Amino acid sequence: MRLTVYTDYALRVMMYLAVHHGDGEKVTIERMARAYGISRSHLMKIVNEFSQHGLIEATRGRTGGLRLARDPAAISIGEIVRLAEEDFALVECHGPAAASTCVIVRSCQLKHGLRRAVEAFFAELDAMTLADTVASPDMAAEVLGIDGRPATVIPILPTHPI
Repeated sequence: MRLTVYTDYALRVMMYLAVHHGDGEKVTIERMARAYGISRSHLMKIVNEFSQHGLIEATRGRTGGLRLARDPAAISIGEIVRLAEEDFALVECHGPAAASTCVIVRSCQLKHGLRRAVEAFFAELDAMTLADTVASPDMAAEVLGIDGRPATVIPILPTHPI
């Protein structure tokens, strides 16, 4: 299973806002786009959807900006992922019954194991809060350049020689 880029960006948006939650500062999409090197239009789609679902408060205008609508400790990562992802049907038989063309669907037990795996995945994500993901807000702020200094570039080194 692989989460979409949309979900990755959604998690980043929420983590950025979580770092700012305690200071009460509103954040602009422009600032997040610069910090992450992500297109403003991608972030606008996420902010719009998450605002409509009550996770982000968005205020327009000169003094506008974004902030979390709830405390980061009250937002689970599972909630964010479920909102961002469209579908968790790992195989065809997990989708609508009428859509399945698998000839062994009635006798196959694999579907049950895969369903339990998805449930375990979400149980783990539901146990983790947004606050848990930014357990070191000072370090996150430094890496993202939130504290007024330029962002710290942390190179990602390959795990094996190329």
